This record gives sequence, C-alpha cells and structure tokens, in this order.
Amino acid sequence: MKKWSGFFLSDHTLKINQDQRKRATIYPKKAEMNENEISKILLQSFSNHFPVSIQLKNLDEDGRFAEDIKGFVEGYSNENMVTISGTTVYLDEINHVEIIQFL
Repeated sequence: MKKWSGFFLSDHTLKINQDQRKRATIYPKKAEMNENEISKILLQSFSNHFPVSIQLKNLDEDGRFAEDIKGFVEGYSNENMVTISGTTVYLDEINHVEIIQFL
C-alpha cells in the first residue's frame, strides 16, 4: 500500500494544477453579434459541415467568460435552440460565433 500512495498523490496534484491553470485562463469578450448574424453563420456551418466556436453571454461567478464551445452544428431543436456536438444552446445566450479551421 505504501508503494502506491506516492502515485496517487502525484496524480492528484497534477489534476489540481491542471484545474488551477484552467480556472486562471481569461477568455476576452468577443464582438457581440445579433441573432440574424448568428443564425446565418450557424446555417452556413450546418450546410457545409464546418466546425464553429461559440462564446456564450453567461459569465461565471468571477465575472469571466467561459471557454468557447467548439464543434459541429448538429441541428436545431425548437426555433431558438441549436445543438453543437451534443451541447444544446439557446440562440439568445450566444454572444459570438465564428467558423473555425480546425477543432
């Protein structure tokens, strides 16, 4: 048991350090887009199977933007929801969307 305890500790420490670096990353606010611009880019992405990067308007408890959602547009549910690689997002929660070259 003593032999393996060092490995558990180092793995745990590595995970804690990764989490701290991720939380310390600051994502700047991108240019706000209106719903028509957003819909146009999402439709283009869906039609041509291009990956997109989406920044949401929601801020975390520290007032910072979360990491962009990246993936492919899988479709729309209802009139105001879009699914990006398994993540469903309301259109009115999207701040900025852009087509990206690579995931």
